Amino acid sequence: MDTLWEFIKYILLGLVQGFTEPLPISSSGHMIIFDEIFNNIVPPQAMNNFQIIVNTASLIAIIIYYRSFLKETLAGSWKYLFKDDKEEKKKFQYLMLIILASIPAAIVGVIIKALELDHYFTNIVCVAICLFITGLLLFYVHNQAPTAKRENLNWKDALFMGSGQAVGLLPGISRSGITSSFGISKGINVEAAFRFSFMMYIPASIGATFLGILDITREDNINIAGYIGAFFASLIGTYIAVKLFFRLLKKRNLKYFAYYCLFVSITIFILIITGVI
Repeated sequence: MDTLWEFIKYILLGLVQGFTEPLPISSSGHMIIFDEIFNNIVPPQAMNNFQIIVNTASLIAIIIYYRSFLKETLAGSWKYLFKDDKEEKKKFQYLMLIILASIPAAIVGVIIKALELDHYFTNIVCVAICLFITGLLLFYVHNQAPTAKRENLNWKDALFMGSGQAVGLLPGISRSGITSSFGISKGINVEAAFRFSFMMYIPASIGATFLGILDITREDNINIAGYIGAFFASLIGTYIAVKLFFRLLKKRNLKYFAYYCLFVSITIFILIITGVI
């Protein structure tokens, strides 16, 4: 019975991560919150690698969701490079911007891994602080969205949004929230900013997956069934959530995500102060 309940907890953690990954409310922060509720079912030293496993599932779901756009971008880039098709130049430039934007987070991620810095901020206090910041960022996005009209990005936009993705490695800071807010502050419209944010997520997540697999091979006492269950739960949760998110985005409902982040942040602070957690 205990083994079954533990497996169910892994499934729930996978669903939480998967459903919150596309939403601008920080999936990593919610993973830590729910792991705290479940009395650290995933050991703190293994949490980062567990998150990489479920993030890989989210990556696959996002690739499936954007499969047509990705196919057009990659096919157009191939035609431009190897068939000298000048009409496909913009697709190749967009691909290069995605790669450029991924560099800051890749550098910071490698440093964090090499120095094992993730243990210092993978905690509930950091999540509470960062969720509050995320809430403020989402209010900014909501207020600035009507004035942001630009659709095309340049290399400065890509690097600026990429630096936001590096900051988004902190649990509680929404990766999509901070990168899109950086883009919107440069005048990029909401849909274009969030689409580019999801495109940036793909190479960054591939790199994180590679590093995580190396770590997991050295990890002892892995709950294989729990990891597999969480993987598929995250895959399904992400695909459902990303479709829901873009429906909400068209209705300009980002302020409700901001309210939610602030509410969760303040609640955590109260629970910490009162000694509940």
